[in-house]
Amino acid sequence: MAQHSDRAREALMNAAEELFAQHGIAAVSNRKIAEHAGTANHSAVAYHFGTRDELFRALVLRHFEVMSVRRDQLFAELGPEPTTHDIVRCRLMPLIEQLDSLPKPSWRAQFLMQAHSKPDASPIIKEALLRDEETLQTLSMKMPVSNISESVMRARSGLIANLVLGVCAQYEAEVNTGIERGSWTSVGYFLIDAAAGMLSAPVTHAGGVPRAAPTYI
Repeated sequence: MAQHSDRAREALMNAAEELFAQHGIAAVSNRKIAEHAGTANHSAVAYHFGTRDELFRALVLRHFEVMSVRRDQLFAELGPEPTTHDIVRCRLMPLIEQLDSLPKPSWRAQFLMQAHSKPDASPIIKEALLRDEETLQTLSMKMPVSNISESVMRARSGLIANLVLGVCAQYEAEVNTGIERGSWTSVGYFLIDAAAGMLSAPVTHAGGVPRAAPTYI
């Protein structure tokens, strides 16, 4: 019975992730998710997840533990004086590897892009980050950019989050349609190089962070 319930939950999550990625989160009903998952029970989402927010939370946290373990492994392999590039690689490569490992077609990056822009998603995304807070704080402390203020680093991290999700979502869509060039690995290192450069770039004006700049949650 438990195995059947687990399979049903997984089918609903797969259906929701695909539909959210394709149509947007607000545009997809629980009934449509149930139908796409192949069940005639239109209350399946409520039965297996309780609320729509719980389904969304489960999707955001999906694969998170695997990525966290991989990040810890990469972090443990760092030398005593890692570069900014080394630290950014520890943070981003687990996501890239996870996206590369998914069956094709996949919708994970496109869903995460939708989730990132969802106005009320911040608490759930913050919950995911807090689960990995100790590792992320340690990585940040090792980053050799102490001459840059915390507010600037947070704003730059927000820009990087948008960049990473946007590029990954676009590449995933290209993979799904068979028009991609390169590989997930090449995409990953392109993003790592760009993010490391952005984080370590000099601050050329002391006017503070623009109010419109995103912040890393």
